[in-house]
Amino acid sequence: MGQQLSSAVELIQVQRAGNKFFRMGVADMQGWRVGHEDGHDICLESTLGSFWVLDGHGGASCAQYCAPKVAKDFGQTTMPSDERILSGFSSMDAEFRDFVHENPDKESGSTVIGCVVQRQDDGSYTVKMANCGDSRGLIVFGPDAAEDCSPLEVMLPQHLVNLGSKNMALPANSPDFEEPNKDGNWRFGCRWPVICESVDHKPNHPTENQRILIAGGFVSPADNGPARLDGNLAVSRGLGDFEYKSDKTRSVGEQKASSVPDIYEVHNIPAGSFIVLACDGLWDVCTGEYIAQYVHGELKKNAKHDTGEMAAHLIKWSLEKGTKDNVTIMIIQLTDGSEWASVPDEMKGFEKLQAPARDSTQCLLEEDARKQYITFLNRCSFSDKPCPCTLCGTWLRDMWQCPCKTVFYCCRACQKKGWKMHKDNCPLNAKQPELQ
Repeated sequence: MGQQLSSAVELIQVQRAGNKFFRMGVADMQGWRVGHEDGHDICLESTLGSFWVLDGHGGASCAQYCAPKVAKDFGQTTMPSDERILSGFSSMDAEFRDFVHENPDKESGSTVIGCVVQRQDDGSYTVKMANCGDSRGLIVFGPDAAEDCSPLEVMLPQHLVNLGSKNMALPANSPDFEEPNKDGNWRFGCRWPVICESVDHKPNHPTENQRILIAGGFVSPADNGPARLDGNLAVSRGLGDFEYKSDKTRSVGEQKASSVPDIYEVHNIPAGSFIVLACDGLWDVCTGEYIAQYVHGELKKNAKHDTGEMAAHLIKWSLEKGTKDNVTIMIIQLTDGSEWASVPDEMKGFEKLQAPARDSTQCLLEEDARKQYITFLNRCSFSDKPCPCTLCGTWLRDMWQCPCKTVFYCCRACQKKGWKMHKDNCPLNAKQPELQ
């Protein structure tokens, strides 16, 4: 765990994207950490979607350097083979190694959770989910699926099969279901509505522990915290972390820290289903089943519920539950998202920045906390000073404003309503302004 701030940076960036076959919302927050080390990116190419969340450690460079490259690399027009995914991770790791060699101050590491999704001619979807580290992904039935529907087969990584994993989710009330983490979460296991949940790569996982010991490393026990590779690293797979990949006699998959991802493949996923990708800042305080049930329930109430709003809500909830890490959550709904083809980014949680100086009625930010807020805004390409919509309070990266520059609007609908209240007080005393 990295250094902590005296107060959390509660700003949450929300991004949305979509096309005819995908509807994606992602939210990220710095929280209590002194820096924001996560990265994420997507690539939509007609019927193919490439979605990735990277959780950096030891610095932000690895996650933020690799995220856009991974998304683009796998965001082609056809579903990549397993071999193509494996070689892509190896190439990405090697490219980042070269980058670090030229920029030694950028040495860092990152876990990776992502998926490539292909919409099929019959309207169903195929998903290949790749996990490398302790970030986690879920594939979940949508609200229209019946509880007694047949489970879908999941093609699992061989090492999980060797540990006794079954390749199908169990019914919702199955007595055979083992509670998460009952045995260290070593095997694949989930129940309806979850179709698939990735298994974390922790150093004390049997597969990981064996590889680490053979490679000459050791795993510190999880007595007063997480188990750690060589007493330091709390994950056993990921990009970067080259000090644990220095044995030239071993392949990339045989190093103490491996860059080889686990791949989970599922076919015939019905439209309306959804995928959740998130870093361990979320999973530290809740289970995959809880998140699946929450999103499933919200979509059942409203099939077009804003996935970006849901992701932001879960981030705020995780902060309340005590997470101390950066948090990034991506929710991908397998449905028409054409209305989100071009949506400006949104910033939430900026209210403390608006608190007037010396106003004892509001929770003011200390100077160091205010600087952290500004740094996060700059990173997300937002202005230092919040300018939310005068009517609804939404703050988008691209706002419309009256030529008098005293009021802002997030959309044309708010501008039309807001102008009726503003026109009599507009300093320019002009006719309805042109939107800028």
